[in-house]
Amino acid sequence: MNLRAWVTAARDAVRSMTHSPLMSLASMATVAVSLLVLSVMALLALNLKYATSTVEQQVEIRAYLCTAQVPNTKCPKDELKEDQKQAIVDKVKKVPGVKNAAFVSRDQALEEMKKQFGPQKDILDDLDGENPLRDSVKIQALDTNQVKVIAEAVLKIPGISDANYGQEYVDLLLAFNRAVNIGGAGLVLLLIIATVLTVSNTIRLAVYARRREISIMKLVGATDWFIRRPFMMEGIFLGVVGALLAMALTGYGYDRITTYVNLNIPFLPMRPPGEVLGNLTLALSLLGGALGGLGSLVSLRRFLKV
Repeated sequence: MNLRAWVTAARDAVRSMTHSPLMSLASMATVAVSLLVLSVMALLALNLKYATSTVEQQVEIRAYLCTAQVPNTKCPKDELKEDQKQAIVDKVKKVPGVKNAAFVSRDQALEEMKKQFGPQKDILDDLDGENPLRDSVKIQALDTNQVKVIAEAVLKIPGISDANYGQEYVDLLLAFNRAVNIGGAGLVLLLIIATVLTVSNTIRLAVYARRREISIMKLVGATDWFIRRPFMMEGIFLGVVGALLAMALTGYGYDRITTYVNLNIPFLPMRPPGEVLGNLTLALSLLGGALGGLGSLVSLRRFLKV
């Protein structure tokens, strides 16, 4: 199989597509729709994995120190002194499973909240200079699965009134991620089958129109691959063009969505378009070409039996 044979096959494939442009456009559109859904599912899965890993890295325990502003039966009536606060932090660091612990003052906590709100931080101006937050200890665990155990141990330390952690939200996110992966795998399989059948039917029409020519070529000694090449190239062209159309729509939509999310929902992590769209376009183009070529081979089997 030399290069000249494939160039000739590509030229014949283009000629065949131009002879039936409406059928070729319909096939490209159908392939594009199938791969569009596939690309959307891929981006959803990638962002779910990204969000899961981001949340896992940010999972922390906030142990709130006792304060006279929030009465608690566990706490003394007087405000904790600075040396008492540091002693509490030192005890937290000694709890098994704690990776790191740091004291966060109520003023620092307010500044952190302003950063998290990003462009929407103006809503905090309604506090009128009041700071409703409390001093706390920010705790990172060596293993996110041990967060609950660590939180229970920290609550036993005198001077700590309560502790909050987001392990239940992480569990929900992981469960949702697993469900999307399982459902996405089934949908991907159906889309692949639909794409192969679509391209196969399109090529089958072209093969049927040239069935006599194929029979004559077989009778005069043409090899199966000599006959297959133009149809296979046509299927590859249809698949690649359909994939590029799908990625053009996906890329435009994803860029708009990420821009909106970054401006209005800054705390929702999303993969930047530059990190995913290039690789996804390449992968989808290869997949589209492979499915197009496979569809062509499937459609040719019956007509090559002469």
